[in-house]
Amino acid sequence: MNWAATEGTPVPLGVTWFPEDQAYNFALYSEHAEGVALLVYGDDVSTPVCRYVFDHLRNKSGRVWHCRIPKDVISSARYYAYCVSGPRPTGASKWHTFDPKKLLLDPYATSVFFPATYDRAAAARPGSNAGKAPLGFLCACESEFDWSGDRRPRHESDTIIYEMHVRAFTRSPTSGVPEAARGTYVGVIEKIPYLKELGITAVELMPVLQNDPQEGSQWGYMPLNFFAPEQRYARSGPLCGQHDEFREMVKALH
Repeated sequence: MNWAATEGTPVPLGVTWFPEDQAYNFALYSEHAEGVALLVYGDDVSTPVCRYVFDHLRNKSGRVWHCRIPKDVISSARYYAYCVSGPRPTGASKWHTFDPKKLLLDPYATSVFFPATYDRAAAARPGSNAGKAPLGFLCACESEFDWSGDRRPRHESDTIIYEMHVRAFTRSPTSGVPEAARGTYVGVIEKIPYLKELGITAVELMPVLQNDPQEGSQWGYMPLNFFAPEQRYARSGPLCGQHDEFREMVKALH
């Protein structure tokens, strides 16, 4: 019996697509959790199409909760989240704030979905935030990006750094970038000749991690997910296309 194919593996953290098994592996780290449930959603983000309750004897290795879910079990699913229970905030656990009624976004999600009914404040109010919480996106068919020809840049002279906010750099019509590419990773590519003309040898990007759209900042210094590129900087929409657009930008800059 293949234990990993039935109970999942603790690494890598987050959700991983295994094409040979046609299944998703889910792995969530929590030092103090006492119970974990995985909820998977289709187009209706209020009602899960699948709820998997982790067994602490079969689905837990050390501090990592994990499971393997075949795609045919959740064929219509697109998004996922967790509900986690733990000790009450008393005594040594006084800083814990476990609430099994709340949907929790996977911190290792590589793409985040914000439903039209998303409400940042719902996480702080009593009761469920179902339908109002950000969800991780299931990227089953993430492309194999072609890195051929990419090389690590080497400069014979002093490094000249240009600090850049991806969106602000080309968002204005005065940037000369085609309208569809303004404020995007692709827009940065359009301006590489300009950067070279200035003598720039390195670009330092202000935060390009997924931000909370209701956080109120345009600068990205309070990232929501550290493994998801910011969707607003992509032309391809809010799912998984931003990964390849970011890679294209990096390769072109190299």
